[in-house]
Amino acid sequence: GDVIAQITVNLPARGRTILGHAAETIFGQTLPTMVERSLYYASLSAPQARQHVEIVEDQIWLQQQLDERNLVAFVRDGAILPRVSGADDKPMELEKAVPFASPERLKVSFSLPNAGTTIHGLGIPKGITLICGGGFHGKSTLLETLQVGIYPKISGDGREFCMTSPDACKIRAEDGRNVQAVDISNFINNLPFGKDTTCFSSMDASGSTSQATGIVEVS
Repeated sequence: GDVIAQITVNLPARGRTILGHAAETIFGQTLPTMVERSLYYASLSAPQARQHVEIVEDQIWLQQQLDERNLVAFVRDGAILPRVSGADDKPMELEKAVPFASPERLKVSFSLPNAGTTIHGLGIPKGITLICGGGFHGKSTLLETLQVGIYPKISGDGREFCMTSPDACKIRAEDGRNVQAVDISNFINNLPFGKDTTCFSSMDASGSTSQATGIVEVS
């Protein structure tokens, strides 16, 4: 199949003017060289390329098993979920990070076809799952892992085999958004002034009503 590389290029500029000759160098020399060195099979290590393909295939296979197991996500035991920083997506150093460990009652296993090994971890079932804990206990870190779990990871990312259902999406509050005729009564039914939530409309929705609306809209 085709290999698709998505990149961002900041064009060189002086003030509001693009430096044309420098941009020509980027597109005519720098980018082609990068493509040749990173995407051409002849420029790669064959064993490493094969390992990459197999680990991605195993992750996609695992993702395909989630629905059959009545799960929406899986987080591997031993995974390194925290990142170096908000601006650096590399995994946190092993000396500082706490490897992920799943609770026994939610632990599930998968036998990987390519690797020939069995991995264990947290299986999040379909339905409502509450994630709670004190400050700096990893709640947001786990949620971020689930958010990017729709994509397989490269070896060394730390979150390999942390997979989420491919049709998952993130819902967040959108204060001030417009809402028209949405039934949010499953979540909210006690608004001031007796406002109807079975057919809720607002030109300036609150955080909670906008988040409830988002869930209904994608369900």
